[in-house]
Amino acid sequence: MHDGAPERAFVNTPVESDTTSPALDSEFVIEQIEVPSALGVPTPAPFTLALQVSVRSLGSTIAHVSNVEYVRWIDRIAELHGTQIGSSRAQLLAQDRLWFVSRHEVDYLGESFARDQLACATWISRAGRTTIQRETLIWRRQCASPICRASSRWVYIDLTARKPTRIPQSELESLQPLVRR
Repeated sequence: MHDGAPERAFVNTPVESDTTSPALDSEFVIEQIEVPSALGVPTPAPFTLALQVSVRSLGSTIAHVSNVEYVRWIDRIAELHGTQIGSSRAQLLAQDRLWFVSRHEVDYLGESFARDQLACATWISRAGRTTIQRETLIWRRQCASPICRASSRWVYIDLTARKPTRIPQSELESLQPLVRR
């Protein structure tokens, strides 16, 4: 859980050299960020992060963040949210459970570049018996300009059976979905 000090997490992006300095990776900092109302986030308390874009997040053809990197960020934001609510991937694995993505729908709304200061928010819009719908928004902090919006369906999987299984009530309560089906 969060004790008030910013938590830091790095997204490691493969690069041609074998340099692994975290200073070169995009850095997420878990912090409470006020989401501008113009961005249309329908919950007053989404999980939020600050993100400093690194050179390693840029594409090899054009010097902007690649589409693949946005998907990597969407996954990492979901992972950090799970950890924050006491449902880390390690904890889920210990229970023989894990969330699998069954669908990502991503709208790329603008470009981002090295050293950009971004903000990210995620929340659960719907929850069913075995699935959740996770919304993610990434925007430029200084002008509240949206860069990427994603809607992802995640399925709660029993790893032994390799099949969807009911989401525990405690997990649903921690996720705080806007709507339960």
